[in-house]
Amino acid sequence: MTVKMKKLLFACLCTAAFSTGIYAQKGDININAGVDIALPTGDFGEVYNMGFGATVKGLYGISENGQIGLTLGYIRFGLKDEYDENLSGSLGIIPVFAVYRHHFGNLYVEPQIGFSSNKVKLETETTGWGSFGGSASETSFGYAAGIGYMLGDIDLSARYQGLSQGGSGMGFLAVRAAYNFSL
Repeated sequence: MTVKMKKLLFACLCTAAFSTGIYAQKGDININAGVDIALPTGDFGEVYNMGFGATVKGLYGISENGQIGLTLGYIRFGLKDEYDENLSGSLGIIPVFAVYRHHFGNLYVEPQIGFSSNKVKLETETTGWGSFGGSASETSFGYAAGIGYMLGDIDLSARYQGLSQGGSGMGFLAVRAAYNFSL
């Protein structure tokens, strides 16, 4: 993550923390826990299968229609078998994103920005030598843009999430079903 991205993330998190302390009483305070199914796009989709995971959001009301908060989670993508028959592996993504959610009745839009901790694990089978493996981790800039619908305490949403991994960008489309706990 570059210095410029770190400064932007820090400014977003400070704004979120400052706003929460002043305006939390204006709206709801929620914990939102859900499961995610993710479909990799572009070159990322040529290497990895569909991903599965879970995310938790803390949302703090700043107005009747707006909430800010933090998203934490884990999504795992398995390496496609047809990518290399002697290679198996996975990519695990842990997003930590600042969130703004704006409600239009039951419908909402939700931009997110932050960073992702990404861990690649690979193992290769070599004839006569057994298997060899390794892993590598990287922290990268991440973002997401989503839309959702609240059915009482049930939260259904879809988003595009992007991140930079190894100097190149990659992304996925995800759907999420969650339960909203009011505090």
